[in-house]
Amino acid sequence: MAKHHIVQAKYLAQWQSSDIKNQLNIYFIPENKFIERGTGWRGFWRKDFNVFDGEKDKFYLPENVTALIDSKGIESIRKIDYSNQKQLSGEERSCVAFYVALQYIRTPRYRDETNKFMEATIKYFMRQDISSLDKIKISKDEVLKHNPTNKREKEALEKISAMSDEEIKKQTFEFLHGDDYKIYLTNAGHSKGIFKIDRLAKGLFEVQWLFLIAPSGTTFATSDNPCFTLSSTKIRNGLLSPNVIVFFPLRPDLCIAIKPKIKSKTEHFLKLDRKKVKEINQLILANSYECFVAKDKKQLENLTKNFDYKNYRKSRDVAVSQFGNYVMFNVE
Repeated sequence: MAKHHIVQAKYLAQWQSSDIKNQLNIYFIPENKFIERGTGWRGFWRKDFNVFDGEKDKFYLPENVTALIDSKGIESIRKIDYSNQKQLSGEERSCVAFYVALQYIRTPRYRDETNKFMEATIKYFMRQDISSLDKIKISKDEVLKHNPTNKREKEALEKISAMSDEEIKKQTFEFLHGDDYKIYLTNAGHSKGIFKIDRLAKGLFEVQWLFLIAPSGTTFATSDNPCFTLSSTKIRNGLLSPNVIVFFPLRPDLCIAIKPKIKSKTEHFLKLDRKKVKEINQLILANSYECFVAKDKKQLENLTKNFDYKNYRKSRDVAVSQFGNYVMFNVE
């Protein structure tokens, strides 16, 4: 078993409570309860999350890549000094850009939404192609040529052997047009996304950054999905969309807000009041996956008061819209 971190332990360590050694104050959304755990708690990693090959030959290079970006990124984040509003060096800015891009795509929420998008797209066009029974080109003889690799396949073939070609076509059609199956990327498929973050990082590097500063007496919270986008529209909500603002609490005292629309390699600094910090913390909670973390337990309790955990969605759904011959798939 290999651990694949969805949030870096050294990043989370910045939120450890000062009065509880090596513990984080966590609101665990699925169970609507407060817990105290260390940065190595399994809620912040997944077993074999990024693997290229099968069971016999596992290849963990994606995790090695994330470890390198994590190491360089957290070093640069710690160097951000808003007291004199000093601009980052080109290398430091590059490391932070890679860190933000990686954190955006490595979480279970991003994986869920990628799977939903893929499933909606494939099912839509597959059902368009197979719109009637006569478009199913399959026969019992062809199916029975398959050599079963497990008990489930063997049982299915035994059941098919007693059916007619018409029954097979009918059940196949009903299955393809039903909702009793899922389509998703394998671990290897998701892992390949990690090697595309250079394009995302370059896009982030080129645009305007705003460092939001929390005043004394309050802090930014974080979560197991700490990097997210916020848009005024339902469409084009990706990391580099001109419609969005990217939010990512880098430290308890510092949150980055990136505007892809403004093409300037500059960093600006803005000190917020307590009310604005709370508003951003509510956004962080609303975009969490399962875990919401605050530096102080009282702050955690205050932020999650009256939170509607029963109707909470861990990830967004895919909406399919058709305009004439044009079909749009959008996560919203």
